Amino acid sequence: MYRFFIFIFVCLPIFFLEAALPYRYSVDLREVNKDQIKIILRLPDLKSEKNIFCFPAMVPGTYSVYNFGRFIHNFKVTGKNGEELPVKKLDVNRYELPDIALIDFVSYEAEDTWDTEDKNDIVFEPAGTKFDANSEFILNNHGIFGYLMGGNKLPLEIEITKPDGFYASTGLIDITQGLQKDIFRINDYHELVDSPIMYCKPDTTTIDVAGTRVLISVFSPNKKITSAFISRTLNELLNAQKNYLGGKLPVDKYAFIFHFTDAATLSGTSGALEHSYSSTYVLFEADSLDLEQVLKDVSAHEFFHIVTPLNIHSEEIGNFDFNQPVMSEHLWLYEGMTEYAAHHVQVKEGLITVDQFLQTMQDKMLNAQDYYNDTLPFTRMSKGCLDKYKTQYNNVYEKGALIGMCLDILLRYNSNGRYGTQDLMADLSRSYGKETAFRDDELFSKITSLTYPSIGEFLNKCVSGNEKLPFADVFKKVGFNYLEKKQSEEITLGDFDLGYNPVSERLVVEGTFNLNEFGKKMHYKDGDEFVTFNGEKLTLSNAREVFENFLANAKENALLTVEVMRRNKKGKESLKKLSAKVKKSKLIYRNHLEVNQEASVKEIITRNSWLGLSGR
Repeated sequence: MYRFFIFIFVCLPIFFLEAALPYRYSVDLREVNKDQIKIILRLPDLKSEKNIFCFPAMVPGTYSVYNFGRFIHNFKVTGKNGEELPVKKLDVNRYELPDIALIDFVSYEAEDTWDTEDKNDIVFEPAGTKFDANSEFILNNHGIFGYLMGGNKLPLEIEITKPDGFYASTGLIDITQGLQKDIFRINDYHELVDSPIMYCKPDTTTIDVAGTRVLISVFSPNKKITSAFISRTLNELLNAQKNYLGGKLPVDKYAFIFHFTDAATLSGTSGALEHSYSSTYVLFEADSLDLEQVLKDVSAHEFFHIVTPLNIHSEEIGNFDFNQPVMSEHLWLYEGMTEYAAHHVQVKEGLITVDQFLQTMQDKMLNAQDYYNDTLPFTRMSKGCLDKYKTQYNNVYEKGALIGMCLDILLRYNSNGRYGTQDLMADLSRSYGKETAFRDDELFSKITSLTYPSIGEFLNKCVSGNEKLPFADVFKKVGFNYLEKKQSEEITLGDFDLGYNPVSERLVVEGTFNLNEFGKKMHYKDGDEFVTFNGEKLTLSNAREVFENFLANAKENALLTVEVMRRNKKGKESLKKLSAKVKKSKLIYRNHLEVNQEASVKEIITRNSWLGLSGR
């Protein structure tokens, strides 16, 4: 796509100028006033009955209506005679302009969403904007630039004047970079929204993965995380993903844009947002090794979006309406299958153990069952995720991934291990691709035609229907016995909820409402931060090993001693020593899995294919 645009621009300039004059934006990042930057726009000569200028209500990947127009201030139109022309504000996102032939330029200020005083509908930081004149700029372009209604397919040229020494990290290719200014040439508004830019003093590393140039750019305020570390962490993962996708990546360039923060975010969360040729991350700054698996999990998910929706998407996404968005029925495909693949690639390529992978899937089962409506048809939830079923949206990362797991197992069982969701996604990419969208109501028929009638039955019953996922039957096909519940007596940690404080870099007791008898005898309290556990210093990086070692070797009536940092009502910290004799507790395991020792040959073949055990 990018090379095609450059060819047209370079070889046929007269046709380009006559057929599609670009929007010409200019921004000076050296001038930031109260977390706002000024935008100057010269419009294309677009003929229209109504000259409606729009800022988006929503953008793809966010699944929330943010109304980015509320961050735009002092919107003015200056005529060719130098005088200000009248503008009618239609709503929070739209302005009616005078005759474009009379306009010299449009100007306005865009506000930083990260520091806004408007606390309603806080923008998830990876989808927002940050303007720090002396440090860093995060430009999610939908929060800065707009378009004329009916003119979102026109090209754009954006000139950005930057502070000394700042570098633009992005997935965009057609850039002229200078010491003071950068010029970006972009095919249309959809590509602009799909292409975030981070400006800061550079910490970048570029690696090659099967001919794809992968840029890793990092902003870490205390320099705890470097692009060199992340590149080493992701290099193995990206090569595994390359193998998973058949030996080649479907893009020529990709950018990982990482912002690490040492303070709480306005949304109170961290995470990432995917794009076709890049992904943006806002994560809490911690020691590098503490973040290693988190980086792999979240990066694997976002990177796999190069398959869907880039190469597999519905008409609702292909023709996305930024101001009156219509949702697709198939979030199980866009987010669920992507989340499943992010974990499945790691077990299949030997980056994590089978036990780790199965535990992740079991955790998703519990979350889907405990926090969401497990019988709500997933297609209906997807269609209504902006309003009626907004509280159910996050189930795409739980049940959505489990739909992908079940589909993968059923495909492999039917094909005797020769065909799974990896192959299905490749076939769907070939059938559709970047430029061709599918109709929502035709996808299941298409998948059935590529696979088996029983797959269509599964999709209709368990995805568009209200039947629960058939875990017992599905796991039997890979030689596992599945029990909804299993009771046991075992040594535990006490059944507290565990969290992490990125500021103190300590593990935290976040919830004590489920404490068992042993946990109560330990006298854990909400907010306790672990310092030592059984005499060993406890960190995020060694916690799994320390806890697993305790559970594997502890004896009843042995004394467990832990040290915690506890705050009083005034916030003063003091070190507390907690101890109690170890006691077994009654446990009920839900969604329990165990190997079926009498599995058939076909079930073993399917299991080996599913978990990548054939070659190991």
